[in-house]
Amino acid sequence: MRLVMMDSGASHFHSTDHDRNNGSVTNRPGDAANGLVGPAGNQGAGPNGSAAHAGDSQQPPPDFLPRMNDLPDEIQHITQGFVPLGRLLSRLAQQTHNQLGDEIMALAKMPLPSSTLNGNTANAELPGDDNTPENLNKKVRLLNFVQERHGEWVKALVIANWSRKAEPVSKLIDLMHHINKARTMYDTSLDYMINVRRDLTFARIPNPDLRTALQVLSTGQAPWMPEFNYIQSPPITPEEQLRWIENLNTLLSIRLNLEEHENIPDRFQDFEIDSGRVTFKVAGEFEVDLTIADEDPEKQLWFIDFRFAFEPAPSELSDRLRDFLEYKVNEALQKDGLLGCYKFLHEFVLTHKITEYLRQAIELSKGRWVGMLEVERLRRAMSIHYWSGRQPLDSPRSWIIMGVSSGKTSGLVPGQSIPSHLTLRWFRDGVEVKDVQFPLDDKTISTETLLNRVIGKHVEHILMAFHNTMKSEARFLKREASLGIDIVDGNPSESGLKMQLTHERFLDIKVAPITGTLLAIPQSRNNFDLQGQLNRETKRSIIEQVALLERFRCYFIEDELSRRGKSRGWSVCNPYPVKHEEARPLLEVKGGYQLIWLKRRGLPDNWYIMVGQSLSGDQWWLTEVANRSGIAKIITHARLPLNPSTPQYSDKFFAELTFFSSAIMSQISIIGAMHKERIKYDVQERISPILPPNIKVPAIHVKLSEILGRHHPHGTKNISSWAFDFVEINLRNIENPPPQLSDPTIDSGSRGGSEGHSAPSTSEQRRYNIVVDARVKVADPARFGPLKGNVEHDVAFNERLGVFAFVIKAEVGSSILDTLSHRLQALSRLAGSIDAIRQSRRDVRCEEITLNNVRFSYTDQTRSVNGETHQNVPRWTASLDLQTDNMKLILDSGNPQVRATEQFNKLINSKEGFKGVPWFLSITLPIQRALSSVERTWEAVNTANPCRVDISVLSLDCYTVQYTLPSAKDPGRHLTLYVKLQSHNARPEWHIYREELGPSKQPDDEIQKVLQKLWNSDKRVLRRLGASVVADVVGGAESIIRAIDEAIRALMVKSPSVSKQPPARQVAAPKNTNQRRTAQANGSRPQQTGSVGPVVISLDD
Repeated sequence: MRLVMMDSGASHFHSTDHDRNNGSVTNRPGDAANGLVGPAGNQGAGPNGSAAHAGDSQQPPPDFLPRMNDLPDEIQHITQGFVPLGRLLSRLAQQTHNQLGDEIMALAKMPLPSSTLNGNTANAELPGDDNTPENLNKKVRLLNFVQERHGEWVKALVIANWSRKAEPVSKLIDLMHHINKARTMYDTSLDYMINVRRDLTFARIPNPDLRTALQVLSTGQAPWMPEFNYIQSPPITPEEQLRWIENLNTLLSIRLNLEEHENIPDRFQDFEIDSGRVTFKVAGEFEVDLTIADEDPEKQLWFIDFRFAFEPAPSELSDRLRDFLEYKVNEALQKDGLLGCYKFLHEFVLTHKITEYLRQAIELSKGRWVGMLEVERLRRAMSIHYWSGRQPLDSPRSWIIMGVSSGKTSGLVPGQSIPSHLTLRWFRDGVEVKDVQFPLDDKTISTETLLNRVIGKHVEHILMAFHNTMKSEARFLKREASLGIDIVDGNPSESGLKMQLTHERFLDIKVAPITGTLLAIPQSRNNFDLQGQLNRETKRSIIEQVALLERFRCYFIEDELSRRGKSRGWSVCNPYPVKHEEARPLLEVKGGYQLIWLKRRGLPDNWYIMVGQSLSGDQWWLTEVANRSGIAKIITHARLPLNPSTPQYSDKFFAELTFFSSAIMSQISIIGAMHKERIKYDVQERISPILPPNIKVPAIHVKLSEILGRHHPHGTKNISSWAFDFVEINLRNIENPPPQLSDPTIDSGSRGGSEGHSAPSTSEQRRYNIVVDARVKVADPARFGPLKGNVEHDVAFNERLGVFAFVIKAEVGSSILDTLSHRLQALSRLAGSIDAIRQSRRDVRCEEITLNNVRFSYTDQTRSVNGETHQNVPRWTASLDLQTDNMKLILDSGNPQVRATEQFNKLINSKEGFKGVPWFLSITLPIQRALSSVERTWEAVNTANPCRVDISVLSLDCYTVQYTLPSAKDPGRHLTLYVKLQSHNARPEWHIYREELGPSKQPDDEIQKVLQKLWNSDKRVLRRLGASVVADVVGGAESIIRAIDEAIRALMVKSPSVSKQPPARQVAAPKNTNQRRTAQANGSRPQQTGSVGPVVISLDD
């Protein structure tokens, strides 16, 4: 007995097969448990109805197997379709159990009696007598369920009883199968013999009639042949033929335009009458020629010819097809007239078009589309599954179904109809797309064109999904990068999505029309890897695909920066200097992001450029990393305002990046130093000629008084008199000096005299230097008139603007406050010196002015009213050295004031500064000339006489002249004169008086008498003040000193001990030896004379 169980919901319609698995079969061996019939040869039935595998490798060959059921070998033993009884009973028990559970749940959900719901149970009947409708419905339903299950189990009981006779039943099945097979073979053999006999009738050749042939060939006639005596019609002339044709044309025209005008279908309105026939033309479908055989308009039209009105189509009809069309068309004309003819031919053409589409699809599947198309004929429709071989095989499937639509739609006006037409249904990724229509070309049948249009829409859907997802991101909304899409209808290979990777490189995402794979163009190794990742998981969401493109862009930019930046000194750091999550607070992005860390050779080691890349936009950060508690942290950060568009990674870009990052580093270091010293500042942005206009370099504004007051608080008092209290610090450039060893002593003087500097290392020499431009505006540019143009190689002065510009070089990341303070201090000193010379009442004028030196000349006269210098008056020159922290006054060789150089330097470096130096130089010049004359006179005397004179400078307004005049009576005889400057009635004058050590300040001795006699003389211009005298500063003091010296030398000549003294030995240098030595040292410097041209001076580095 053959047992087959089938699901109740099985359908028997013709399926399209486009949802089945590739190469899989529905009836698998594992489906036998569901009651499906297994493959033949896989199961066998034993005596008890159990299944056994016939293909067991452990069974002996068929020749040694015992024959089952004792049947001959000619009778085949049937094992196909047998199901084990145990499996049937287990499935039935499982099904009954599941249905019982469902039935109990359904009974529990049924409504309860109304009496129970109302709580009225006083008069309720006993449970066995409950006849409420709700209870009866439950009982009926339960009874029906039990009866149905009882019937199934009764059938199972019957089958179980029959299974006890499995052996004879199996034998009966084998015999029945053998008898049916033999009967079928007999019927087939009989039909074959009959067909052969019928075909032989046409293959038989009759015997030749030799007698008739001989008679005809010899006499030309055969009397015994019958004669029909047909009367031939007279031949028709061309005129008659033309007249008949014209009559037919007239009859056809009258019939179609008058009698059957209303019966002509709408699609047959285009017709042409010629050559005795009417040609109906349906654009894009067919042309049919009809004619009439009778003048009666009630008679039918007849078929003459048919032509297809589209391509490709056969130019001529075959005889068989012509006969078929003639028969069908004439039949339709007889029954329904022209409308029936149109309907038949219209449906015939639609079917032929589907066939033509199918034929071309099959050719494509065997040609260039091999392995990517699955074509299936569905009665009067067809389906084409494209991209069938796309990897992976479990990816969503897409197909089209072409069929004939009846044209019957709801909502049409009565009497209006739409003829049947070809329709196309598109299933994209397993879902039908109803909002896209594909109008079919009626005149040209091209399956490849149709596929290209459908695939073009599919490609558009894929690319638009990429475009819409990426377009909504901030990086493309802000136009930091370009994103474009190009859709070409009908040519999907030209459609593509163009995404900008760098300034010059773009990535084109396209879809291969035949395979459906995503392509990354241009082809390269990295693009090939991206292409493989995009096609590896077709079920990946579009957001994940976009994220994959973004990661590829980041890797591409990293590779671009690594390749192009390497030649410019930039390198990509790997591994990262800090953890990935440390940068999230700076970037402030919600989604994923990628980082690129760049480092520049020659910049500080702890500074990095961090490039944060995400769909929210690219960000460039300058960061300083420090290791704190064993963890690398970002301690300083500044965002670089690069161009919002994608930068061009050229040599110029890396040079600008180096310049701008160095500027930010220096700004941070300068601001940090100012903040540490509590110096107020302001930061503004300025356009730099080195950088693009959109990138501005920070400029620092600071007060001049705060810079000068760092180390010289007293130097800030008179700033407003010569300059505005404002300094602007701008970054000009950066440079990488060549490695060279420098002398550590070069900077020692200009940097404040610091000593012990060692030569910098090679790495320090190669480090970039920042070039800073510091500008100061002076109040009165005229006072710096001699400073024109480039004062030095790194200092310039613009007299028109009144601005000093200092160029300061320092290592990137270091502070320039010390150097700037030194330069501004030198400028402040220069301004103070010029002011002191200009404001002096004495005859002092500037000869040469530089930032490091002020050379001036002076006399002992007062300044004239008109400011002109005195003529025929010897002028002395001096220089003020401004290079060091302590200014120095340098006097020319032979200047009588050399002995007071130390006191002048003290005055210059005091709070008063250079203000009083010109006045003292001019006032003290006469007295200094007199003292120098005294020294020169006594130099010749001291060589042979123990008498000597010592001149000391106690201060600029007080000098001492000490004479030593030993004698026989008084070996310790000496004279000490004080020459002190004082003011009387607002006029300066010299006060000269004697004051000795001991109790007697002015002893009454021979020397005192000489002095009294000299002071009482009426020949001298002086004013006596008791034991002292006061003289004028210009000529009186100088003459009185000379007169005193002559009187004292007269005492030395009268002394009797002079001749008795042996020649004096060389004694130790007197007190003024230092002054002489200083004069000799200063005498080595040549005096500059003549006109002075433009001077370019070099500031210390």
